[in-house]
Amino acid sequence: MKFLLTILPLFLLLSVFGCEPKEEVITTDPGALLAFSADTVLFDTVFVSRGSITKRLKVYNRNEKAVRISEITLAGAASSPYQLTINGVQAPLANNLELRGGDSLYVLVKANINPSDQNQPFLAADSILFTTNGQQQNVKLVAYGQNAYFHRKGSIGTTTWPADKPHVLLDSVLVPEGGILTIEKGARIYGYNKSVLLVAGQLQVQGTPQERVSFSGYRREEDYRTAPGQWEGIRILATSGGSSIKYADVKNTVYGVRIDNPGKAGTLIEGSIVAHAMLGGVVAFTSEVRLVNTLIYNCGQYGFGGLGGGKYELLYTTIASYQNPLQRETPLLAVVDFIPETEIVDQPTSLRLVNSIVYSDGYSTSDEVVVEPATAATEVTSNLLRTERHKAQFSENNILNTEPKFKAPPKYDFSLDTLSPASGAAKVLPAIRQDIKGATRSSTQPDAGAYERTID
Repeated sequence: MKFLLTILPLFLLLSVFGCEPKEEVITTDPGALLAFSADTVLFDTVFVSRGSITKRLKVYNRNEKAVRISEITLAGAASSPYQLTINGVQAPLANNLELRGGDSLYVLVKANINPSDQNQPFLAADSILFTTNGQQQNVKLVAYGQNAYFHRKGSIGTTTWPADKPHVLLDSVLVPEGGILTIEKGARIYGYNKSVLLVAGQLQVQGTPQERVSFSGYRREEDYRTAPGQWEGIRILATSGGSSIKYADVKNTVYGVRIDNPGKAGTLIEGSIVAHAMLGGVVAFTSEVRLVNTLIYNCGQYGFGGLGGGKYELLYTTIASYQNPLQRETPLLAVVDFIPETEIVDQPTSLRLVNSIVYSDGYSTSDEVVVEPATAATEVTSNLLRTERHKAQFSENNILNTEPKFKAPPKYDFSLDTLSPASGAAKVLPAIRQDIKGATRSSTQPDAGAYERTID
């Protein structure tokens, strides 16, 4: 008995070691390598001095036994443009991390690129090095850096924004009354969260069909290319008159272009694209607006709204909503003499709608055109429209409730397919000789909408 009592603790100790889970036993096998969720962590354009979003890399131990990662570090060490957060701790280096068999850990990566004198995008590369049992593995880090002009909150006066580097709006930027902001052809403007371009003076966007001006959200990752609401958009204020936006793409906004300047010279939007607005694409209040060769698509409210009266002219314009993830409860085109939920009613209102397309797919309302009062429609001709309300009124010289047959709406291609009923359906407007892309309009039978059909 005394002998049994002596050896019993030894048996208990052996049983504890004998039952240690295999996934907790650390292997020294050089062949016990790590696996990664990606072999390269790629950042889209990172604007210099602003940093990037944080990307996530997952590190797996697919071995049955545990491994000890003796070191995780950046190959570029202190000179690296990247920052690491390893298992929740921000540091450029981590040592002796144990990873159980079948387990994983996260490494978060952020790029911070220092300013340089380069105007063109440049490559910033590095690697994360993992050393386990004497074996070294690496995951590449790649970011495209871009120097930019950064516009902070405040008034900018009369100035020109050149196209040599991108412009980043970090907050509310105001063009004051009497000031003129000229944006050169080919310029790129990126709006940071809640930023807005306020125009109390005048805005002159000078894009061309070959060198368009682009306004979009700050985030450059693919998932954000069509995401609405990333910045506020362009706002034409009460004291502004005579602004012109030519051949510009305005995307990812709350409102694309919002105009509120009663009694001032009209706003011209020509050859432009307004898309992926959380609310309205182009919305004007008791104002004067002229749209020519312009495409508006997939907005959360009106594509074009002329509210509280005003004078509106839409020529060769396409307003569409196809496979729109935003749930609209308003028509694509509304021109009315009141502003909803206000006391503003019975304002003088006129609409000239010529050679345009207003249409949506089956997920949207069947009544995409609202004009109130009906007499406000001073000229509505040679259009393709989806409407029940104005079916009788617009039945002459318009094509109603007929699918326009765009080329590829899921790819946001709203040019006309070969068999489109809008082909050759427009009337000749001698002053407008080109379409949104600069293609020559037919001199006898032009096409309705923003695009003149070309033969592939």
